[in-house]
This record gives sequence, structure tokens and C-alpha cells, in this order.
Amino acid sequence: MHNLHDEFERSMMKVAKTWKRAAAALLAALMVSATMSACGGDSNTSESSASGAGSDTSGTSSTTETSETSSTDTGEVVTLKVWGFTNASPDTNEMNAVADAVNELTRDTIGVEIELTRSFDYETLNLALTSGEKLDLVQTHSYSPGLATMVTSGYVQPIDDLLSEYGQDILEIVPEGYLKVGKVNGQQYGTPDLKDTARSAGFAMRSDVLDELGIDPETITTWEDVHDVLVQVRDNYPDLYPLVPSWSSGGMQEVLTYDALTVPNNLAVLEDVFTDSTEVVCLYETDGYREFCERMYQWNQEGLIMPDATTTTDNNLMASVGFADYENIKPGKELEIKKAWNIDCDLIQLNEPYTYTNQIIGDLWVIPTVCENPDKAMQLLNMMYSDAELSNTLINGVEGRHWEWANEEKTLIKAPEGVDQASSGYESLDWAWPNCRITPVWEGGEEDQWDQLQEFCDAAHESVALGFVFDTTPVMNQITACGNVVNEYNVALRWGELNPDEAIPEFIDALKSAGVDDIVAECQSQLDAYLAENG
Repeated sequence: MHNLHDEFERSMMKVAKTWKRAAAALLAALMVSATMSACGGDSNTSESSASGAGSDTSGTSSTTETSETSSTDTGEVVTLKVWGFTNASPDTNEMNAVADAVNELTRDTIGVEIELTRSFDYETLNLALTSGEKLDLVQTHSYSPGLATMVTSGYVQPIDDLLSEYGQDILEIVPEGYLKVGKVNGQQYGTPDLKDTARSAGFAMRSDVLDELGIDPETITTWEDVHDVLVQVRDNYPDLYPLVPSWSSGGMQEVLTYDALTVPNNLAVLEDVFTDSTEVVCLYETDGYREFCERMYQWNQEGLIMPDATTTTDNNLMASVGFADYENIKPGKELEIKKAWNIDCDLIQLNEPYTYTNQIIGDLWVIPTVCENPDKAMQLLNMMYSDAELSNTLINGVEGRHWEWANEEKTLIKAPEGVDQASSGYESLDWAWPNCRITPVWEGGEEDQWDQLQEFCDAAHESVALGFVFDTTPVMNQITACGNVVNEYNVALRWGELNPDEAIPEFIDALKSAGVDDIVAECQSQLDAYLAENG
């Protein structure tokens, strides 16, 4: 991994060169425009071009005026609407400030300005897609039905030709094995974030509580150890819930090491990626799922779990009422938690890292079908992967407002004095943007954090199905019916609200009546064909 400062300087040199080309094109366009005016050209066209090229970016209304223009070599500026993901409720003023800073980098370089929206709500994104709302670049994390559904529903467009023409940096930066998870039926529809492409399950536990209890986190290595710690928290901290959801409505980072071949309901999976078995099964019929539900039912009976875990609307329980939650363990996770919740946590890792398709495919960037300027959308996306300053702005916000340099080498950043990053209105969420690995690290982290993350991902065990994307079209009716059944049982079982001895048999019977065996059989057939072709 190159030094981040060097990477930044190279990116700025690249921007400068591109700016010179854009400036030359703009000058040529203005000369042509002047000639047309002298020859009796339409003055309205000239005024429109001037307005587009020199529009004020201080507010949303000014950038909206250019949204109807098309991108050409005349120097006109196109406004693209970018939909990003966030865990926290975003502040519109802060998003606009970031968009203005982005526009300073992209306007003269690629002829693009952006309007920025960030959300964690699947329903809002789904409504935007189904209604045909103007969207130009979308991060898919909050779209839980997944890429294949986006494709079959006609929401997104293929990008093979766009990548070839305008996405050369993406093709160079993103490993081919990762790019293939953005394919459906042989066509490329999305590009994955360069983030933690591997995962390892475990818990985050508040460091101050562990210290007060005299517990060394390195001694917590098994489920039994975790149980004993939660009991001590229950007995000594009546104002804390020992275990809380990772996000609202019973959200839970996964702890079972299966490969989810169907999104989002895990109706067809490879039960354990570490065995390299290619047998497709229904997750809810496995011993691993039953044993996990039994453990959670016991913990619930013992008062170790937040009582309204499945109904809470709070996404930040660890910042207020929780001691521990399920987390995806990776290098830099402690710093990520510190930024989000302003607390220190120790991480308890329960298994070795592994990589599977949905760890990557869950965070793709796609170009919706309604995008009127897909060439410019791809140019922007390409720059988001390759330009260090642009990536840093989108991830961390505006210098002096959301962050400032923490060292002379410009490899570390920190919150400005008087600014609490956790409540700044613009969440720094590195994994939700195309390429965090070319950005500086927050103070408190290690300067080689991105090297550590790469080593973590390189060491992960790869699922034999990596790259396989299930085409759900042949069994869509069954998936819908089974999804309703999953919604009725799964979250309540996972948080110990239902007795698994009684509920799991009912759950499985209902799934079979809804057609889960058809889903498993279809998925097995498609996986076998995929492995035969790619094995």
C-alpha cells in the first residue's frame, strides 16, 4: 500500500491535468458560442450555456437549474443525484456543504455537480426506485432485496460499455473476483466498495465496564465466556442492557458462518463456508440455526437481552443503554465505533475471517435506469474510486468543518476543536463509499489501518460460491411467500422471544408450504451450473 499522502498528491496531479483538458474544451466551446452569436445565433442558447457553466453552488436551487442540461464537450455542467448510505439521521445543511465541496473538485474536472442524499431507510429508497425518481448513482446497502431484484425489476442499467469507456481506474483498482459479484446473467450492473470484503463475527463490549469489572477482554474467547460476562453486567449495572441489537427492529450482525445465496431472507445457503460444501440448504432447517436460537432463548429467559429488542426504533443503542452488541470484527472497527457512538469498545472475535458474495454484493454502486447522463455518472463513479481528495470529502466531510489534519504528514485526521464527529450531522462511514483505502485514517487509529484491512481480507477463507448471484425470477412467488413467513418468525427467534422447541417446527412447516424446497432446488441447480462453468 502506497503512502496515503503520496496517493493524495498523485490524485491531485491527475485532477490538475484533467482540469487543463476541461478548461481547454471550455475555452473552445466559448469561442464557438461567440462565433455563433456574431452570426446571428440564438441568444437563449448562449445564456443557457453560461448559466450551466457558471452556476452558483451555494444552494440546492442553483444546482437544480443545470439538471436538465445534457453533458457534451461544450463545457456545460450536469447535476447528478447521488444516493449514499448512512446509519445516522443526516443533516441536510451538512450534506449540502459536502456536496458543495465535492462540486469544487468535479465541476471543472469532469463537468459534474452533485446533489447528495444519504439514508438508511430501505422503504424510502425502494419508493424512489419504483416511482422513477431522478437518481444517477445509488449505493445499494439499504436495498435489502438485492441486485438481482433490482435488475429483474428494471431499476438499474448494465454498465459494461460504460466501464470500458469511462471506468478504467475502477477496472484497474477493483479485483476482477470482486467485480464479478456485480454481474447478473453475465452483464455488469454494479461495482463493489473496496471495504472489508471479509468478515469475522463477534461482539463489541464497552471498555469502561470491562475495566470496572476487572475483566481482561482477551480472556473472552467462547460463547460461555460471553454469557458469563453478560451475567456480571446484568447483576452490577441495572441501567444497562447486557445485550442490545446492532440496529433498530432487532438488527443483528451475523454470527453463523453460512454463505447466504438468497437475499435477504437466507432461504437458500451454504451452511458453513469453512467446509467448502456445495450443498444448498434452507438456513432455518440447520442445526446451527436451531442451536443459536436455543442459546438466545436461554439468554432472554435470564434477562440478558434488551426486552424490546425486536421493536426498538433506536439505531445507536450502544451509545446510551447497551453494554454489548453483535459486530462484524475487522481492523479499525474500534475506531469506527468511537466515531459513531463516542465510546471505547473491545472486540470479541468468535471465528476466523471469511469472504462470501453477499459480504461484497451488499455494497454496490449502480446507475439507475432513469439516469439521463450515464456517461457522466460513470465518470463520477470512476473518480470516486481513484481520487483521494474526492473520496476523503465524501467519506469524512469538509475540511475545517467536519475534520482537520492531525499530523504534518497528512496521514491522520481528527475532528476540529468543538466538533463531535458522532453528532456532526455528517456521519463518517468509510465502508459505505467506493474506496476508503485512499483516505487518511482518523486519529486514534493506526496509520497502516488500510494495510491491515487488506491483510485481513487476503487471509480470509473464500466461499466456494464467491461470485455466484442467484437469479430469483423462476421462484419469485415462492420467495415472496417465504419472505412473509421469515418476517413472522426469524427476528423473534433470533432474539429469544419465541421458544425454539415450539416455534422452529412451525416455522419450517410454514416455509415448506410456501415453497422453500422449490427455492433450494432452483438455487442448487443454478449454483451447480455456475461452478461447472467457473470451476
